Amino acid sequence: MTPSIRILIADDHAQVRQDLRMVFQLTDGYEVVGEAADGQAAVQQVLKLQPDLVLMDLEMPGVSGLEAIRAIKANCLTRVIVLTVHAYPAAREAAERAGCDAFLVKGIDLSIILKTIAQVLSAK
Repeated sequence: MTPSIRILIADDHAQVRQDLRMVFQLTDGYEVVGEAADGQAAVQQVLKLQPDLVLMDLEMPGVSGLEAIRAIKANCLTRVIVLTVHAYPAAREAAERAGCDAFLVKGIDLSIILKTIAQVLSAK
């Protein structure tokens, strides 16, 4: 049995978290180990749960996704894929400067998300 990829979903919209959780529950090889509705909770959950990967929204209340990415990257080896509605170049550049491992725009096909996860985790 292949070990599951352990994922934390960080998004301030409960429906987005629920939809992503459902997708991963229905896809072999993935386990959602936690969820966070803001950047501070995301950092705390990552430090506690040590997931393989975080799907991180950029715009969240309190601690932003960018701040959370910087904190995660400073404290552990967890990979971070940004999943945001902000498709403009400045958002991508800011996320890359913060240390994200990949940048995706919400609404893309699930197969692209899964392919990106595999690419990011194989680059360890």
